[in-house]
Amino acid sequence: MKRNQTIFFLPALVFVLLLMGLFGVRLAFLAALAIGVGKIIHNSYESIREKRYSLDYIAFLALLVSVYSGEYLAGSVIALMFTTGAALEVFASSRAQTALKKLSDTIPKYCLVRRAGTYVETPIQKVREGDVIMIKRDEIVPLDGMVRSPQEVVLNLSNLTGEAAPITIASDTFVKSGSVNVGASLELKVVGDFSSSTYHKIVNLVEYAREHPARTVRLSERANFFFTLVTFVIAGVAFAVTGDVVRLLAILVIATPCPLIIAAPVAFVSGMSRTARAGIILRKPAAFENLHKADVVFFDKTGTLTLGEPRLLEVELLGRQKRAGARGSEKAWREKGVKSAEDILAVAAGIEIHSLHPLARAIVAEARKRNVKFAHAENISERIGKGIEGDVDGARWHIRAAKDGERGMALAMMRDKVETARFHFSDVLKKGAAGILRKLQKQGVRVAVITGDKKKNAEKVFRGMDVEMHTEQSPEEKYSIIKKEQAAGHTVVMVGDGLNDAPALALADVGVVFSGTENGASIEAADVAVLGHDMADVVELFDASHRTLRIARQSIYGGIALSTVGMLGAAFGFIVPVAGALIQEGIDIVVILNALRALKK
Repeated sequence: MKRNQTIFFLPALVFVLLLMGLFGVRLAFLAALAIGVGKIIHNSYESIREKRYSLDYIAFLALLVSVYSGEYLAGSVIALMFTTGAALEVFASSRAQTALKKLSDTIPKYCLVRRAGTYVETPIQKVREGDVIMIKRDEIVPLDGMVRSPQEVVLNLSNLTGEAAPITIASDTFVKSGSVNVGASLELKVVGDFSSSTYHKIVNLVEYAREHPARTVRLSERANFFFTLVTFVIAGVAFAVTGDVVRLLAILVIATPCPLIIAAPVAFVSGMSRTARAGIILRKPAAFENLHKADVVFFDKTGTLTLGEPRLLEVELLGRQKRAGARGSEKAWREKGVKSAEDILAVAAGIEIHSLHPLARAIVAEARKRNVKFAHAENISERIGKGIEGDVDGARWHIRAAKDGERGMALAMMRDKVETARFHFSDVLKKGAAGILRKLQKQGVRVAVITGDKKKNAEKVFRGMDVEMHTEQSPEEKYSIIKKEQAAGHTVVMVGDGLNDAPALALADVGVVFSGTENGASIEAADVAVLGHDMADVVELFDASHRTLRIARQSIYGGIALSTVGMLGAAFGFIVPVAGALIQEGIDIVVILNALRALKK
């Protein structure tokens, strides 16, 4: 709240000074004019530093002429409009930045370091090579290191590789930072320090992309060049013919590009408010312009287009085939109580409910979804990397990783050492994801999937879909693909959610992150944060950008047209400066009311 009050302090001060001037305090007009001139000089300096030369020439000249001619009221109105427009634009950006900062606070900052038989919370930058740290379940591995836990551990590497399947890691194995511990708590002996860690390298790549952004030409800058040229022609001809400074000021007052100063910020703030209500936070208003003209959209697979966790797709019964060589084997198979996939699922769920493994959770979840009654299992024994065993109705069952995974992620289920069934898993598309990709393609946007996952896994997920795919891509390779597309003249949008997406998100003209995973580096890299997992929000974002830009253009060019008519009237002597200021205010009201339509769907 205090930040917002600071942003609007300057226009509020100018407004108070304007009122004081109307009540006879002439010095108040001069103070308002001084603030307006100072603000324009400051903004011009910042623009030149950023190599942007579309400055507010007309407003600056109008303020100087108003001082020279003694028309302080008209100049104060110009100062008010200019400072208000600048404040609106800063307000729009700061509002989004505040929301995104809360999300980016999830980046690991501390870790538990073993000191004298206990664990001490230590800033990540102070952890040194050789220190032993503890990583709890569902925590991000903050530093590179060697697994020190006596047993094997289970990690989710989707942040780094995009592969949804959890990986079993043996003790004394090197682990990269950025992966997530999905098993029991583990110990890690640190290799290197934070500055040399995989996580830090990716964050550095993000920062580099942020410091070297692509040049963006704002909508108001493009219109400003044309309008400035027309204004100087009309004003120059009028002054050359009449030599009347007051007439010159009247033209400049009406020409002061308030529609340019106010229309785009109001439309963008309105559009940002609309998307915020839908759970979509834009970091900066300029993202609307790049979204509107985007012609290539890259989607990450895991967690963006897909649910990001394994789902049980099929229970394959192998008993019939395995024992088909002997007459009566079918009867024997049935006598053991296994008559259907649900029977197998009941036994598996009864055993796997004792495990924390993500594939075990997928089996249990599917059994509950089908309302399968769990079998009662006893004598449970689980060894990480070797599987889980248990007794059900006098038989010994063993569930372990399938040896031949031609069809992707799979678990084999053994009964008395004979394989009875196989469970097939896959990461599955989010509801409506396929339709949304097709909709973007129909709008003329080239859609591609860019993922670190294996080719066979990606092809399984997108089977039957006409979509371009880049598989087994590292964070650096994703970054290079985005850079290559931009060099070819394309405006690129990257949609992702993992740590491995962060460099590409930062480099893209617009980075869109699904923040439900609370991946700090991705959120920090993005221009847009979607507060959830609904793919329909991506279409809503593009629709909002198209509508917002259309309304902003209507407001800008409509305001320019009205101002041009007013300038011609002033050039022929029909309008004096104060009347010109009132006319300009009327134009501003029309422009603002039209721009506010961006609030609605």
